[in-house]
Amino acid sequence: MDNGAFEKQSQTVLPLVNDLFGVDASYRHGDRLVLSLSYRYSREKSTRLLKDRLKLAGYDFILKPGEEVLLLDVDPRRKFRIPRINVVLFVITLFTVYFVPVFLKNWLSPDALNLPGVLSQTLNDLAHGAGVEFTLAMISILFVHEMGHYLASRRRGIVTSWPYFIPAPNIIGTFGAVIKSTTPFWNRRDLIEVGAAGPVAGWVMALGWLIYGLSQSTVMPLATLNFKDMIMSMEGESILVRFLTPAIIGLSAENHFYVFTEAAFAGWVGMLITAINLLPVGQLDGGHITYGLLRRKQKYFGWVAMLGLLVLGYQSPMWWFFAAFGFVFGVAHPPTLEDHRPPGRLATTLGVIALIILLISFTPVPFR
Repeated sequence: MDNGAFEKQSQTVLPLVNDLFGVDASYRHGDRLVLSLSYRYSREKSTRLLKDRLKLAGYDFILKPGEEVLLLDVDPRRKFRIPRINVVLFVITLFTVYFVPVFLKNWLSPDALNLPGVLSQTLNDLAHGAGVEFTLAMISILFVHEMGHYLASRRRGIVTSWPYFIPAPNIIGTFGAVIKSTTPFWNRRDLIEVGAAGPVAGWVMALGWLIYGLSQSTVMPLATLNFKDMIMSMEGESILVRFLTPAIIGLSAENHFYVFTEAAFAGWVGMLITAINLLPVGQLDGGHITYGLLRRKQKYFGWVAMLGLLVLGYQSPMWWFFAAFGFVFGVAHPPTLEDHRPPGRLATTLGVIALIILLISFTPVPFR
């Protein structure tokens, strides 16, 4: 490796170290970088956190702890490596998103008799193509959302894991996906960019599926609808869905009902998930963005949002779950390491776009 490439790659290692250790010396040993690090905090905690960061970032390294210093021997060339647990969770979630929604529609149907009958009907529906379009749409929305976070984090030197997809026995077959970060946010610019990149990217994907799905959806007389049609036709509307649905499908006459295709329903769910993530509360994406824009004023918007969730919970109890999440993990957002540094025009614009998406995508009463 030539000196220029080595120096460039070595610079990506230092931000993972600087907030935990003092760098006393550094030198090149072949194609590896050796750092002599002095402890600033607890030796055990600092060493464990550094090890987690380097693993998540994809570095091959050796740590040699001493009483006063820690020697880090690292190959500055990161390796592309997806942990097995992430792959396993993705495959399981792929199955649950495909199978569980179709199963639940049959299980909850008034015509359902017993478990063997429901399983038989579910397999028959899957054999005739049910679940494929919804799975493709839902997984792509979640994947693009999480990769937006992942790529923005890597761009700004923040170490995150690959997405952990979460399977679930609910009507969409998943609780979404999360990524794990082991480095702090250096400044408000990074906070906004990482926080907004996921929701904006996922929202664009959800919008595409929603528009495509609505173009295939229909209006049917209420008297002719069966239970499965009703499942795919949620009554809750955001500003955007309220505008797009009649614009693409056409106006609904009295005693008629919009029946969404799987793609439209997935787009609707994607809008709902995006809006929830953009609420200005604590560790949600919206909390990151609002703090990046407004600093300590974020907590006031967070408490307004929490009050709104508590009130909306009387119409749709699911909001009480998210209010409880806010209370458990905190409404206020912690400061960044360089909080005084302004976020800049690009990050501010991205943050404002994300908040506009919240306003037009939020569904006050998605389920009753």
